[in-house]
Amino acid sequence: MHDQGPHNIRPVILSGGSGTRLWPSSRKSLPKQFISFPGTGSLFSRTVERAAAISGTAAPIVVSSRQHGFLCRQALAEHEQGAHYILEETGRNTAPAIWFAAKASDPDDILLVMPSDHWIEDISGFAETVRRATTICAAGRWVTFGITATEPATGYGYIEVADRNEDVADVVSFTEKPERGVAEQYLASGRHFWNSGIFMVRAGTCLESFERHQPALAAAAAACWESRAKRSDEDILLKPDLEAIESISIDYAIMEKEENIALLPFGGGWSDVGSWDSLSRLISDHVADQGEGAVLVNSSNVFVHTSGRTIAGIGLEDLIIVDDDNATLIVRKGETEHVKAVIDQLKSRDETVATEHSFEYRPWGMFENLLDSAACKVKRLTVDPGHHLSLQYHHKRSEHWVVVAGTATVQLGDDRHTLEAGHSIDIPLGAHHALGNDTDDPVVVIEVQMGSYFGEDDIVRVSDPYER
Repeated sequence: MHDQGPHNIRPVILSGGSGTRLWPSSRKSLPKQFISFPGTGSLFSRTVERAAAISGTAAPIVVSSRQHGFLCRQALAEHEQGAHYILEETGRNTAPAIWFAAKASDPDDILLVMPSDHWIEDISGFAETVRRATTICAAGRWVTFGITATEPATGYGYIEVADRNEDVADVVSFTEKPERGVAEQYLASGRHFWNSGIFMVRAGTCLESFERHQPALAAAAAACWESRAKRSDEDILLKPDLEAIESISIDYAIMEKEENIALLPFGGGWSDVGSWDSLSRLISDHVADQGEGAVLVNSSNVFVHTSGRTIAGIGLEDLIIVDDDNATLIVRKGETEHVKAVIDQLKSRDETVATEHSFEYRPWGMFENLLDSAACKVKRLTVDPGHHLSLQYHHKRSEHWVVVAGTATVQLGDDRHTLEAGHSIDIPLGAHHALGNDTDDPVVVIEVQMGSYFGEDDIVRVSDPYER
């Protein structure tokens, strides 16, 4: 990937993860980095803005799952920002993702690796830290951004440095989330920083470190890279051989073994937004009326996030209430780290609400489940202007489509139909069919499925504009 000159800063945006810690707003098909909150936008969009604020950067590389690639693309399009995409069929943690990004870059590119689900308040301060790190990286060192620890937090990794008073400190060790007593010792020592997960390294240096510390992983990643599918000048799809690569984080794979790492302190309002406690504080600091949609009487220190339904509370204090789609979470402040226990219980009962919304975004728009019974399933489909669903058929169901807004284009067998709002069409079992929108306005269709099985795996795609 060639964009600019020497010491080119190449942002690498990591967009993986399942987003369970912000349930019920974030779930499998919509991880936390893509959730848009009032007054703040999404964390992914803020990451894009942060990268764009750094002068002299090349087009970013976005490493994402294939499932969420279109969400990344939509967010970048909103910022009129071009990018290169590396899409993984199967997530293998951060170390392989960073190897792929380094391999896709010029050896002299300076990679700025950033998780897409973090919050940074001081964008100009962040850009200045990046500028300082660039010169260090050009000389062949890794540079990690350390966050000044303000409490003995057990939810963060820690980085120990040789001398805290140095502007550029030599890293001594990395430690994953410690016990409370150990964290207290780290805080008292003055030589430990929180691990932000943000770092910079020359692409060539990165690949050399993998060869030294993880030769088997590097070899497996190289084999996968050789079999990659290049879908366009911007898209690389990694599908074959991914599961042969060890799933391991960059900290375990490289950082804990590499001796040539420097740390730059950064104190610009960083958070990994790892819980509703941390997110509620951030939103409360930026939105004057964060309780929009809520009516609270004789209540104090209550945070409410609702996706539309009115929430009323009386005599409440120290609570976080999240009402989103088909689930509601009510938790006392300071207890949100236990959300995972709720999800685990729901999964043990085979409750789909643990991982799925009633709606799902797709490259062509979105659908919402309105009714799901043994006899039929009803969905509302919204097709964005200029988009089309795949040409497909089903083995176990027929469908009936009613257009309720816009003008739909329907292919049924060899025939094409134009349906205005108020018109409908039957899709027989086994018939090839496709729904499209050739207009400038959204098309909304109510789809009634009838048959013996309504799973998404009963979709046989004949052709697909999104190459799924």
